[in-house]
Order: sequence, then C-alpha cells, then structure tokens
Amino acid sequence: MSSMNIPIVSGLRALGPPPKRFLIYVAINVVSWQNIVGPAMILLARKIEMPESLVGLLLSFLPFTSLLLLFTLPLIVRVGPKRIMLWAWCLRNVIACLIFMLPLALASDNKVLAWIVLTVSILGFCIMRAIGAGGWLPWLHEIVPVPLRATYFSTETSITQLINVAVLFLQARLLAVDDPGISRFMLIFGIGIFMGFISLIWMKRVPGGAGMQEIDAHIGLRAYIRATRDRNFLAFLLISTLAFSGIVWFHAVYVMYLRDILVVRDSMTMSLTAIGSLGILLTVSAWARFTESRGSGLAMAKTLFAHSCAPALILLAGMGLPGAFYITGFSVILACVFNAAFNVAVNRAMLNQVPDHDRIGYTALWTVSTALALGITPVAAGFLIEHYGMWGFRLCFLFSGFTTTLAGFLYLFVIHDRSLSGKTWLHLLNPVLPLRTAGRILWITLGLHESNRQVSSTDEPRPSS
Repeated sequence: MSSMNIPIVSGLRALGPPPKRFLIYVAINVVSWQNIVGPAMILLARKIEMPESLVGLLLSFLPFTSLLLLFTLPLIVRVGPKRIMLWAWCLRNVIACLIFMLPLALASDNKVLAWIVLTVSILGFCIMRAIGAGGWLPWLHEIVPVPLRATYFSTETSITQLINVAVLFLQARLLAVDDPGISRFMLIFGIGIFMGFISLIWMKRVPGGAGMQEIDAHIGLRAYIRATRDRNFLAFLLISTLAFSGIVWFHAVYVMYLRDILVVRDSMTMSLTAIGSLGILLTVSAWARFTESRGSGLAMAKTLFAHSCAPALILLAGMGLPGAFYITGFSVILACVFNAAFNVAVNRAMLNQVPDHDRIGYTALWTVSTALALGITPVAAGFLIEHYGMWGFRLCFLFSGFTTTLAGFLYLFVIHDRSLSGKTWLHLLNPVLPLRTAGRILWITLGLHESNRQVSSTDEPRPSS
C-alpha cells in the first residue's frame, strides 16, 4: 500500500501549510484535553464519591460555558481569534493547576471540600476554554479552503483518534490496579496541563486569525440577527441540536454504567474507549468520502441511525441477555465510531452553509445553540441516575435511541441535497431500503464501498426551507 492510500498521509498531502500547522496544534491539544476532561475526570469524580448529579454537572460545564460566546463575539472580531485563543488557552492551564490541591482536601477527610476543588478547577478550565473557543471555527474557516474542508475534518479526526488511542491505553495502564490511588489521577492531570502549555507554541505558528482595527459596538447583535433570519440555517441548527442531545444521552452515562452497574475496572473502561477511538481511526476517512459523494444530509442520517443501535443493544442486554458486558462493550465502541462519523458530516454541513462575510456570527450561534442541548442533557442524566438508579440509566439509553433516530429522519426530509433528489416518502418507506442501508453502513465502515474509491468533487447545495 502506497503512502497516498493511508488516510492521514493523503489528507496531510492535500492540505496546505496553514491547516497542517493547525493540525499539529490540535494533536498536542488533544493530549491535554483527554487527560483533563476525558473519561479519567469522571472516574476521579466517582473515586472521591461525588454524587451522580454533580458528575452530570461537571460534564455540563463544557457546553454551558460556551454561552460566553454571546459576550465575546465583538472581542473576537476586534482582537482576532488567534490572540484570544492564545490568552485563553494559557489561562485555562493555569487554572487547571488547582486540581493539585485535591490530595490536600482528601487528607483533611472532607469529601465536600474535595468535590469543590475538582468542580472549581474544571469550571475554571471550561470558562477560559469557552472564551477562546469562539475563535476556533472562524479561524479554520479562514485558513481551510471550501473543497478541502471534509478532508481537513477527516484528517483531524484521524489524528485525534490515533492520539486518543495512545493516551487512553496509557491511562488504562496507569489505572490497571485493583484500587488506583489519587496520585495516579494527579499524574494524568499533570501530563494534560503540561501538554496544554506546549500546545501554545504551535498555536503561535498558525497564520491568520487577525482582528479588525475598528468595530461597530452592535456587531455581535447584528451578526446574530442575520444568522437567525436564515431559515435554512435555523432548520439545520434545530435538528443538529436534537441530534447532539441524543448522542450525549449515551456518552454522558456509559462510563458510570460500566463502573457502577457492571462493576468494570477503570482500566477496562479506558481500554474500551481506546478501542472505540481505534475504530474511529479506521473508519472516519471512509465516512468523509461518503459525505463528499452523497451529501451531508444522507451521511448524518445514516450515522445517527447506526448510533441509535448502541443504546438499543444495552437496553436489550439489561433485560437478561447473556454476555451483558460484551454487548455493552460493543455498544460503546459502536457509539464512539458513529459519533465521530456524524461529527465529520455535521461540521462539513455547517461550514458549507456559513457565508464568508458572517462566519463569526453564524459559527457563534451554532456553538451557543448546540451548547444548550449538550449542557442540559448530562445534568438531566445525572439527576435521573441519582434518583432512579438502574431505571435512570435505562431512561437515558431510551432517550438516546429515540432522539438520534428522530433527528436522522429529520435530516433526511428537511436537509435536502442531491442524495435525496427525486426520492419520495414512498421510496424511503420501501421495506427493502433499511436492509440496503444497513448493508451499506457495514460496507462503508469496512472501507469496501465504491465511495471509498471514487469521490465527486462537487459541493452539496444549501438546504431548502
């Protein structure tokens, strides 16, 4: 196999120097991110006996703090995405250092104080991340050409998951003892903070991201108003919010389900997540090519339908089927793979609908609106689990399966692109179609579909209202 056939290599060769430099920054940042707010954070929270509702609150910090974009948009426009991200990323790592006070809190035999230390450090980290995150997509919109956006996102996802596999297996190795102590979790966080500072070096080397010298005081409000008047974008936004909520119903609880219900060791939980990342690495480029050739609407629908199988399998396993652990493990891997595939398709669809002159307003509205679903869902999930136990888990999985399936159908019939041209409800209700769709999903995932070998270069049209 030539190097051109390796997805990461071929993707890097297709991209220019600015996107490549941004990818290097992303790669280093992933190490930091995974060690600070990855599954290890959830396992640490349960290690110090933090209630499920507070764990859900921890998971909500990332999306809820994204609402700060409503206030930072004018600053990003004037100062520029690059400067804002540099300062925010630096401060988030400084604040994350508060986590090293956790052993002292535990030594005082005060669990509530330990919960406060973990909560404050993660909240501060997320606030500073949110201040800078508003510049991420506008910066990418500037340096990545339209024809290469799917290539960029698939390459970014492949690199991200390759690093995730390595990091998660390393974490699994560190936690591979009967009762991992707090010091092992502190080592994981320490690596994350150190790599966070290192990522700043490469962020400085990425070109672009400059601001404007003059700015209208009402630019933020006007940018949002223009975006909200775009009926096509609003329809896409609402469906995507529903889709993200459905995905989070699963991903917010599966770590606690493995640990608390199936009594799986922390190292095994990390290993399952790592295998899921490996599955993403092996399949994401095929899904990117499918998205380019068949359109984002069909790609988003199919990936959501496949993702909905994960909570369905767990619910069936919980009804007494043998091999509950193996079914749940397979479901986790399945959910990871198709969550990543969906993200490639939905990010491409979003950027293709954003006009150049209003990219900051559109992308900020996208981030803020989806943050509401991403933030509310883990809080609700934590409440259900704390108050209803096993039935709380079952409700979370049920909501996940239902909402992802519903969002998938809405993408099919609302986001009109060439993948559905000339097709009717009668065609889609053909009883043979689900079987064909399932076969194609498997074929694409294995890299054997014709879309893996030949990709159309044409862009998908904007959705109709």
